[in-house]
Amino acid sequence: MSEISRLAESDDCLDPELVDTITDISEGDLLLVNDDARTWEVTDVSEESLEEVTDSRQSKRVCQLSTRKAVFAIELVEFVDHHEATLQPLETTRWAESNSSYDVTNVEILDQQVPWVVVTSGAGKYHFPDPQAAAFGEAAPVCGGGNQDAEYRIARISAVVPAYSGCRNCVRHEKPIELDVVTCPECQRTICSGVFQGVDSAAVDGLSIVCPGCGFDGVVDVLIEPFSS
Repeated sequence: MSEISRLAESDDCLDPELVDTITDISEGDLLLVNDDARTWEVTDVSEESLEEVTDSRQSKRVCQLSTRKAVFAIELVEFVDHHEATLQPLETTRWAESNSSYDVTNVEILDQQVPWVVVTSGAGKYHFPDPQAAAFGEAAPVCGGGNQDAEYRIARISAVVPAYSGCRNCVRHEKPIELDVVTCPECQRTICSGVFQGVDSAAVDGLSIVCPGCGFDGVVDVLIEPFSS
């Protein structure tokens, strides 16, 4: 496992934001854990109250994660005054991981919801659309993968979920960022709204527009935030 810190004996409290993120994990989510190269699918979530007088733990939440070659579990344990979270291997082909536990230092729940996706006939994977191909009315996966001989079509995501699941490569690398409604600063006319894909939000702070109403030609500030389904 790359850049993953071995479990340390420490009484440091877990970051409350990280606790909230782990608490929000649901079955079917796709995760990045500790900035590892793998994309994990959550296959099961269980919670248990611990009421033994001799046990300092109050509750335990276990999220089972799967990739093609490994099964791990995130275990979040609640104590009276703090939480602890560990990543534990259940099945793995990497011998160095098999008997180790790791601190959970970062969890990102990948957003799988975009308004439009590309799919083939029959249940399977949906892909984020390649914006260049879509501009010419063509349907193609943005990841360049999938079935190369298949005929793809563009569909609303609400029409294919839950029969289809997201392509991990698209979801991981083409993170959707919602663009707030852009209005003309002169006449307040609505110019556009939408979703960016594969964009570093810190790198975008303005948009060049030409208003068809009043003729304003210049750069306006934009507000972008993680896409909310």
